[in-house]
Amino acid sequence: MNRRRPVQTEAVQSVRGKEVAMELRQLLYFITCARCGSLTTAAEELFTTQPHVSMVIRELEKELGTRLFLRRSNGVELTEAGSRVYGYAQDALRNAELFRSVGREQREHSLRVLTNNSSNMAVMLTAFYNERTQGDAGTPSLYMQFTECGIEKMIEFISGNEYDLGFLFVPDTKRSALRYLIDRRQLTFTLLLDTDLVLYVGKNHPLASRDFVTPEELATLSFIQLEDDFFTVEDLLTGSPAFRRQTLAIRRVVRTNSDHMMIRMLEKTELCNLGSYWLRDSYRQYDFRRIPVAGMEGRIAFGYISRKSESFDADTADFLDFLRRTIQSDAVGQN
Repeated sequence: MNRRRPVQTEAVQSVRGKEVAMELRQLLYFITCARCGSLTTAAEELFTTQPHVSMVIRELEKELGTRLFLRRSNGVELTEAGSRVYGYAQDALRNAELFRSVGREQREHSLRVLTNNSSNMAVMLTAFYNERTQGDAGTPSLYMQFTECGIEKMIEFISGNEYDLGFLFVPDTKRSALRYLIDRRQLTFTLLLDTDLVLYVGKNHPLASRDFVTPEELATLSFIQLEDDFFTVEDLLTGSPAFRRQTLAIRRVVRTNSDHMMIRMLEKTELCNLGSYWLRDSYRQYDFRRIPVAGMEGRIAFGYISRKSESFDADTADFLDFLRRTIQSDAVGQN
């Protein structure tokens, strides 16, 4: 059986006010001993000898200034301090693996994308992946990293160079706030299209056959909505006279960050969802109805944020071109 040999990289930590230099190899030995409960069994797994494992553990205990194991006749057992160190050691080895993975990923084609909750983007990324990898044999030629999050977290991730594109919906009442936040982080927003505030309902909902609903009618419904975000599209309703006078309010029965929960509730209950869209057929597989809210047409911007003065790599540029072509084709199909 092939096993990865111990890593020699050093980690420096402060313990009891002094600098302690420890090798990841020591942490690997420590974790293996704790998991096996035996120095002899750990030595076999690490392809070394029991005396060598014992020496490495003693060195680690000396550096940390505390005992990590109780030696028993039938093996070893973690001390209280050892139990605490065990969690830290796991994190250190996990982070070391993440550092190594960065180099591997960068040698591949990569696409790093964020979005606020949107099944539309999941549909698009799946279609793009299939287009790019169609006919590939063996390992796919595209590495993809995709995360859903709130807009404020999205800004943090992109400015920190952890992702390259963040797709989002922004109501027109919050566009100036978005510009203020992203300018401070040297980011820019690129508009792809303006879209509408809509009501999503299941196919058996009493409103399913309606061509539109008024803002006032929304106050009579029960909703499942995504968790609160400063840029929520629900804020558009504050511009409606009845809502501005606070004589009406949206009745939120369920709050969630799960698209699966959203889909299930819309399929199986009377609950509605207030949101936006940019792909006409995104929910067709679930047979939902999308009903425009009167007076809220073109009030929501869909686009992406990215770092200023930074050119996109080939994979990111290809995805943006794919996205624009799809949006244009969808718009033509609606005419």
